[in-house]
Amino acid sequence: MTMLAERLSGHGIVLSVQRKSVKNINFRIKAGVLSVSAPMRIGESQLIAAITDRLDWAVAAHQSLMTRQSEPDRLWGECFDVHAWMDNHGASCRNSQRLMDDDARLQWIYRHEINEQLPLLIQKWQSIVGKQASSIRLRYMRSRWGSCNVRTAKITLNTQLAAHPKRCLEYVLVHELCHLHHANHSADFWASVEQAMPDYRHWHSLLNHKTRTL
Repeated sequence: MTMLAERLSGHGIVLSVQRKSVKNINFRIKAGVLSVSAPMRIGESQLIAAITDRLDWAVAAHQSLMTRQSEPDRLWGECFDVHAWMDNHGASCRNSQRLMDDDARLQWIYRHEINEQLPLLIQKWQSIVGKQASSIRLRYMRSRWGSCNVRTAKITLNTQLAAHPKRCLEYVLVHELCHLHHANHSADFWASVEQAMPDYRHWHSLLNHKTRTL
C-alpha cells in the first residue's frame, strides 16, 4: 500500500483507505484525495490489486478536476465571483450556502438563477412551440443538457446551462418541448425546432462543443 501511496503522491494525490460495511470497493477522487472504501472481508492483496487497476483513472480524474478548478466560474457566459454574488444576494443566500463546499455552492447558484428565469421562458416558449410540459425540473447531468420523457411530458434541464449564455437555456427548453411533437431527431423534429427558434444552430453548436449531448 505504501508503494501505491508514493505513486499517487507523485501526481499530487493523497491515498485514503477505509474499511467499512460496504459490499464493493468504492473510489472517489476529490480535492487531491483518492478515497477508497473497502469491505471488511477484502484481503490486502485483493485491495491493492483493485487500487492499482484504478491508478490511471485516478490520475486522469485528478488532472481533469485541476483543469476545471483553474478555469474561472461563469454565470450566463460571463466570468463571475461566487463570493461577490453571495454578498449581493443577502443573508438568506449566505445562510443557505454556509455549509456547502465550492462545487455545491456553485450548483446552488446555478439552480437559483435558472429558477428565476424559467417562469417567463416557459410561458414564452410553450406558447411558441405549441406544447406544454407537465413539469420541468433541474439537476446536474454529466452527459446531457436536457431530456424529455415524452410519455409523461416531464422535462429535465441541466443546471450547468447557467454557465452559458441565456439563449442556450432557451434553446434546450425549445429542443425538449419539440420532442413532445416528435419523439426523435428526425428532419421533422429539427424543422419544428427551427420554426420555433431560427437561430438554434448557433446555440446547438456552442453546447455541442462542451461535450454534453441533447
